[in-house]
Amino acid sequence: MNGPKKNKSFFIFGLGVSGLSAALFLKKQSQSIFCWDDDLKKRIKATQKKLNIDNYNTVNFKKVDYIITSPIINHRNNNISPIIEKAKKSKVKIISDLELIEIFNLKNLKIGVTGTNGKSTTTKFIQSSLFLKKKKVIACGNIGLPIGDVIKKSCSNDIFVVEASSFQLDKIFSLKFDISILLNISKDHIDWHGSFKNYKDSKIKIFSNQDKNCFSIICIDDNSCKKIALNFNKKFSSKLIKISTKQKLKDGIYLEYQKEGILIINKLNNEKIFFDYKMIKFTKVKHNFENFLATYAVNFLLKKNEKQFKNSLKKLFSLEHRLELVGNLKNIFFYNDSKATNIESSRNALNSFKNIYWILGGRKKLGGLDGIDSSLKNVEYAFSFGEAGKEFKEYLTKKGIKSICFNKLESVLLAAVKKALKEKGNINVIFSPACSSFDQYKNFEQRGNKFKSLVNGIIKSAG
Repeated sequence: MNGPKKNKSFFIFGLGVSGLSAALFLKKQSQSIFCWDDDLKKRIKATQKKLNIDNYNTVNFKKVDYIITSPIINHRNNNISPIIEKAKKSKVKIISDLELIEIFNLKNLKIGVTGTNGKSTTTKFIQSSLFLKKKKVIACGNIGLPIGDVIKKSCSNDIFVVEASSFQLDKIFSLKFDISILLNISKDHIDWHGSFKNYKDSKIKIFSNQDKNCFSIICIDDNSCKKIALNFNKKFSSKLIKISTKQKLKDGIYLEYQKEGILIINKLNNEKIFFDYKMIKFTKVKHNFENFLATYAVNFLLKKNEKQFKNSLKKLFSLEHRLELVGNLKNIFFYNDSKATNIESSRNALNSFKNIYWILGGRKKLGGLDGIDSSLKNVEYAFSFGEAGKEFKEYLTKKGIKSICFNKLESVLLAAVKKALKEKGNINVIFSPACSSFDQYKNFEQRGNKFKSLVNGIIKSAG
């Protein structure tokens, strides 16, 4: 690993998983670092790791080269932290930890994955599908493994598959991905970015530093991505590969749905590959075909043949908290989709099943349930909870969906089970909140684990 051309000075603002990892890595590299977090518990944890905590009021930001912020720390709006204000006045570059890959001149093959939905699944699909001799394939970034840990443990021939959120991409300047993937764009995190345009602009930064030797994969199934692909060559230098799960392409890669399976048609090399539905473990989740097609495109670019790709299929599966089958009780099948923190994710869930009892709610995002109407045809009953519970109940009732509202997840789940047991046919209880978790839970994982625990308890007590 090569370091910066000269020692740099870093201010680490936010000592969560990624910030702490970056600080420990930089300390080991003998870089000049300052550390701060507004949370006392995190500061204490950092000192236990033998990191010095610096009062930002005493730091001369004119001598700081970079400030690495936690992904969710905002540097755009009017309520920014005084630390960000000081950094901006001193013209310090505000970066995400992803930028360390470039600052330390890592020559690893880098695959970047972004999109409003499907990032984590696609990242894991790619990692699982690639088996290359004498190379490790490391899934990292927003998916949970921080960049500091990756750099510290990796070898030069390892492949990085980097899940990149809009928060992280908004704060990159020089990071160049060899292969970049944009899956989809729908309205999300508008409160952070300030506008849908700003959000889209942050997503397409994944292409911004690529050159003619790099590749960019864009799924053109939504209008935003279609427009980006249409104007791509005017803005970016990399080679564009279009993919689609909905339409035929003359110069890209697309799917055809057949009775017994799916057919990938690659117009770039005239390859056709048939996959029996029995081979693919995630077929019940329709939007995973987008993730699957992006995975194939990466394998194609890395020159893996049909046999190699098909052999990797057995490793592909849906991730935890993403339409995860938890279990069943008589005629009731329970699915945990806690990762669905926005309306588009929940639409995908509702479009994947019939006879749905929909459990939703939490802290509402901008727009609420706007745009859900076309996906309600499969919903038999809705059970809402949390801060948005009452508003969602009223909205869905007006749309002709019978709805019940309680404050807690436990209450709506019990109500759903009680009612479903009276039904003659099978019922799919889909926990797809369409909200953030922060009204009652630390994150979507904690919320999803709570749902699974409750379901398992119900099944156990009934048995």
